[in-house]
Amino acid sequence: MNMEEKVFSYIEKYNMIETGSQVIVGISGGADSVCLLFLLKKYQKRREFSLCALHVNHGIRGGEALRDQNFSEKICEELQAPFRVYAADVPRMAAEKKLSLEEAGREARRTAFEKLAGEYGKPQGGSGGKKVQIALAHHENDNAETVLHNLIRGTGAAGLGGIRPVWDTDTEQGSLWYIRPLLEVSRNEIEEFLRAQQITWMTDSTNLETEYTRNKLRHQVIPVLESMNPAAVQHIGHTAGTMLQIEEYLQSQAHILYKAHVEPEKNGYGIRKELFGEKELMQSYVVREVLSRAAGGRKNLTSTHIQEVLDLAKGRTGTSLSLPGGLLARQVYGDVHIIYGNEREKTLCEMEFQILPWEKGQIEEKTYTKWFDYDRIRSSLEIRHRKTGDFLTVNAQGGRKKLKDYFIDCKIPREKREELTLLADGSHILWIVGYRISEYYKVTSQTKQILKVQVKGVEENE
Repeated sequence: MNMEEKVFSYIEKYNMIETGSQVIVGISGGADSVCLLFLLKKYQKRREFSLCALHVNHGIRGGEALRDQNFSEKICEELQAPFRVYAADVPRMAAEKKLSLEEAGREARRTAFEKLAGEYGKPQGGSGGKKVQIALAHHENDNAETVLHNLIRGTGAAGLGGIRPVWDTDTEQGSLWYIRPLLEVSRNEIEEFLRAQQITWMTDSTNLETEYTRNKLRHQVIPVLESMNPAAVQHIGHTAGTMLQIEEYLQSQAHILYKAHVEPEKNGYGIRKELFGEKELMQSYVVREVLSRAAGGRKNLTSTHIQEVLDLAKGRTGTSLSLPGGLLARQVYGDVHIIYGNEREKTLCEMEFQILPWEKGQIEEKTYTKWFDYDRIRSSLEIRHRKTGDFLTVNAQGGRKKLKDYFIDCKIPREKREELTLLADGSHILWIVGYRISEYYKVTSQTKQILKVQVKGVEENE
C-alpha cells in the first residue's frame, strides 16, 4: 500500500471527515503540513467536503516566519485552497501569562483554530452551520516523541496512548473535532512522498535546536533507539495504539462504576463506600472523574490528589482534606463527599434529639451518636461553626480549654477548623462532631435525664 492509500484508509478507519463538512488544515510551510494539505486535496475526489488552510504566525522568527507565511500562501494559491492567516505575539503572551514559548504557541494555535471554526460553524441562512474538523499534521514520529515525553514526566495509560487520531473538545462555539490523518506514517515517508511528487517545503530553524524537550527527543533520543531497532518509532506507535484501546476500555468500566456509586449532591458529589471495594485502579479512574467534574476540569489535579482521596476513604470517619479548585473531600462512614469550595462553610451536620429518663445503664461508645446530662444544659442548644470565646471542659475536675487551643493541641488543620460542626450551649461546646464531647455534660450516676443526639444520614458501625 502506497502512502496515499495508507493515509486515506486511516481517515476512513476513524471516519475523520464527513461528507459536507468543513475541514481546516493547519499549514506551517513544513513538510508535514504541506503533505497533509496535498493529500486532503486529493481526498476531496473521494468525498465531498470543504477545505481551508490556516497559517499561524507566532511572531518569533522575524523574516523566516514571514518567509514561511508567504510560502504557505503560494502553495494554497496553486492548490486553489482558501488561505487564512492568524498573527500572534507569542513572546508577549508567554510573558503575560507566565508560560513557556511552547505553551504559549500551543495556546495561540488553539485560539486561531477555534476562532476560524466558529466562523464556519455559525448558522447560515437560517440553518445550522457546517460541522468543522481541524486537521493537524502530527505523524508517527510525533506520536513516539509524545509517548516518551509523557513517560519521562510520569503518566498513566492515557499518556502512554500518545496522540489520539480523533479528539473532540467543547468550545464556546460548540463541539470541535481535531483529526490527525498522518498519525500512521513516519517523517521519512512524508519526505519521500513529497520528493516523489516534486513538492518543496520550508524548514523551521527552531526545530533544529535542542533547547526544547521535544527537540532533544527528536534529535538525540530517538536516533539512539532507531540504532538499536530501525522500527523503534513504529513499535512505539503500535504500543501507543494498544494503550489507547486499554484506556478506552478502562474509561468504559469506570463509567459503569461512576453511575453505580456516585451521586450528585446539592453541594458537590457523594462517592459511596462500595466503590472503595473495587480494584484500586478503577477507584482512581472514578475519583479522577468526580474531581474533574467538581473542579470544572483537570487542571492542577494530579495523581497525588487522587491517592489522597483514596487514602481518605480508608481513614477515620469525619476526616477531610483540601483539594485544588477550592474543593473539600470529607469521609463520612466510608463514603467520601466532594464539596464545592463555596459550600464548605455552609455545610453543617443535621441532628436528631431525644430526651429520655436515665436508666443507669452503660453508655455506648459511638462516633455519631452521643448522650449528655440534660439537666446541665443552660440555654437553647445551637448547631453551628466555631465562634470567638468558645471553650469546652476537658477533664472531670472542671478544667476548661479554649476551643482554639484544643484544635492546636490536636493538630487540626486551620482550614478544617472552620468547617467542623459544633453543638453548643452558649459558648460552652457540648460536642465537636467527629471528635469529642465536653466532660461537663457527660452522663454520671447523678444524671436523671439524658439527651440523646444523633447525626442524621450516617449509620453507626462501631
